[in-house]
Amino acid sequence: MPKLERFVRRASLFAAASVAIALLTAPYSGWSATRPAPIVPTIGSVALQIGLRMPPQADAEFVVGTQFSSSLEDAPKLASLGLKGFHVGVRVAVARIAPDRVHIEADEFDPPRREFVRVSLDANGRLAPSPKSLTPTVP
Repeated sequence: MPKLERFVRRASLFAAASVAIALLTAPYSGWSATRPAPIVPTIGSVALQIGLRMPPQADAEFVVGTQFSSSLEDAPKLASLGLKGFHVGVRVAVARIAPDRVHIEADEFDPPRREFVRVSLDANGRLAPSPKSLTPTVP
């Protein structure tokens, strides 16, 4: 058998084996054509959940590394996330620090008080209090 025929036969066997392995391992790779794309919340949707006045960049995506600040309009919404006792009008800064974590910091001038909480962000863009979050007072 000439060298070229042996080479072509081996190359075609290698290609067939590679395709077979790829097809057999695809279900275990975690990739799926039917997996829905993750929902990227907007700054406005996050501000609404926290109870903040709608910031000017409300239509922008709230991706990791994004931060914004606004004033509080609905204190019970902020309290439901773990920051209790703040009044309407305080400055609230929000930052997405990880794909599933959001840092919320409230700063009040009278009386002087600053607290923060880290909450979780689910795949649907909903905020939820994190069981591990602590709200230490920053002097």
